[in-house]
Amino acid sequence: MTLVIRYRLHFLILLGASFLLWLANEFDFAFYGLPGALHATALVFSLRNRKARWHAVLSLGFILLAVAWNTATAFIALLSSKLWNLVVPNALDGSLLVILILVTGSAAGAAGYWLLVREFWLKSLGRTDCLRTVVLCVAATLVSLVLALPDQSGKDYYATVLFTVAWWFAFSLSIYWSEMSGQAKKPTPAIVTVS
Repeated sequence: MTLVIRYRLHFLILLGASFLLWLANEFDFAFYGLPGALHATALVFSLRNRKARWHAVLSLGFILLAVAWNTATAFIALLSSKLWNLVVPNALDGSLLVILILVTGSAAGAAGYWLLVREFWLKSLGRTDCLRTVVLCVAATLVSLVLALPDQSGKDYYATVLFTVAWWFAFSLSIYWSEMSGQAKKPTPAIVTVS
């Protein structure tokens, strides 16, 4: 069974990317787009067939689109606060609104990035796979929200990294799950016996 992505390598690269994200967050580097760039780069480096003629061009395009979508997702999440206030006027206190914004951003980010992964690398993914990805990413966001505590200075360095890393691993796990279940559904070749 050959998968498109070498997941053992991918998850190892994601661990290194998590450390880089933590360093960038500690030093207040520009954060928008960086999570998308790091995850997309980890995915590209763990692809099984990287020797194709147009692989470098496709990879660069994929990474740039992931950065653009990551940045757009942050703005979509912020704009969703207006929508949530229209849906439930005056009923949202500050903490519930933050949760809804994070969940909206997580779902939008997962769906959009999933489409990119599907169009570039995994054309066999279906709608059920997209739903699984969105659900796992939103669940990772909610679990991170419960676990995240601001440090003494009130800065949420670790919370931001925790949200992102949990989301990365949930997204990659969902893609792995999709690829494994897709491989399991493929019919096995019949064994012909000659008598």
